[in-house]
Amino acid sequence: MAPEDRRTAIVEVTIPLLREHGVAVTTKQVAEAAGIAEGTVFRAFGTKDELVQACATAVFDTTGVVASLRGIDPDLPLDDRLVAAVAVMQAWVERIIGVIGALHHAGEVPIRHTGAGHPRRKPMSDPAVDAAFLDLVGPDAAVLRLPPQDVVNILAHLTLSSAHPMLPVRSMTPAEIVSVVLDGTRKAGTA
Repeated sequence: MAPEDRRTAIVEVTIPLLREHGVAVTTKQVAEAAGIAEGTVFRAFGTKDELVQACATAVFDTTGVVASLRGIDPDLPLDDRLVAAVAVMQAWVERIIGVIGALHHAGEVPIRHTGAGHPRRKPMSDPAVDAAFLDLVGPDAAVLRLPPQDVVNILAHLTLSSAHPMLPVRSMTPAEIVSVVLDGTRKAGTA
């Protein structure tokens, strides 16, 4: 296996372990879950801290999310396309929150700080994710009262809030989110 592929495989195995154990996860647990020797973990990542940082970085990577969104059948009805897309996004947000929450709970700072103590932040949206969502709206944009980008933004807000563990309400399902948004943004007389 190529070194970068090995690193990626180890990160993917470690992410659920971080969610479960936080930074108390051991390299032995990682090695067992990956089916490799513990020394292989250290050859791929000099230290456990380097592995944890790689996991924190990996959860923000949108490559797989965009591929999943692009894989949604464009011939499905609009509601079904968007339900599938929101499900993809909820899973991604839950993965991020799970890892970052576990690291934060352990007192780790998963995002490197820059400048006067202010964290460097990822943009709140990713242009590739937004473009994939807009493509899913596609020709059905004509049935919406709002511009497609506004509809995508509303979907994003509800998806994030539905997956956030700090909110005291139950999570909304993807179908509920899409129903609320489309029922509120579709032009009268269209469905």
